[in-house]
Amino acid sequence: MNFSRRNIMTLVGVVALAGVLIAAGLYGPTAWRVITGTEEPSNQVITQVPPVDQPASTDDMTPPLVVDPATAGVPGNTNEDTAGTKKYVEPDQTKMNLAPSLEGFFGDTALGPSSKSLAFGAAWNIHQYVDGYLFGVTAGPQMNEADIRRYIIFHKALWDSQMEKEQNLRQAATFTSYFANLLNRGIDAFDAKDAVRIDQFHQELHDLDMHLMRYDMDARVYGATPFPTKR
Repeated sequence: MNFSRRNIMTLVGVVALAGVLIAAGLYGPTAWRVITGTEEPSNQVITQVPPVDQPASTDDMTPPLVVDPATAGVPGNTNEDTAGTKKYVEPDQTKMNLAPSLEGFFGDTALGPSSKSLAFGAAWNIHQYVDGYLFGVTAGPQMNEADIRRYIIFHKALWDSQMEKEQNLRQAATFTSYFANLLNRGIDAFDAKDAVRIDQFHQELHDLDMHLMRYDMDARVYGATPFPTKR
């Protein structure tokens, strides 16, 4: 990956906030709002559609944001459901159902519950935006290539920060290395705007989210991970 000085400074800021965000359990647009609130307006989230008007916040603790990914979709969209448009959905931990091929990487002798929750949330979150990018507003919320790339970097920084706290990291090295490399492949693919690599990243991410982290029997199986997805 090629990082400019500006990219590096942004990433440093993300890492500095990562521990706070993990402790607060914020992995989606709420946390993204914290990150984008530290940037200049030109660096805030840009969607593939005209910006959604957002009233100024009355809470001094909430940084301003041009567009909230949780409500962005089509011009004039509000918090009410819009027929045919999929909006961001927070990760639902009750749907976590790890495949046997992953279970051994988490638990008392491996990665702790915070890491499991973070991996689940990252796969869930990024998958939504990649679906929206590839298949349109009826498939998922919208972001352009540059912002999806930054969104993946954001989750990668959270993951790296969490891994520094894990005492049994070696016992889960197979998974942690794969997951970190998967996110890096996604960052590179969106940086290059390479359709083939983006599709490959989507297939891996899909299988990780839909079959390895939760067991959705109705979802397509791409067979795009080294971990068995069949139960």
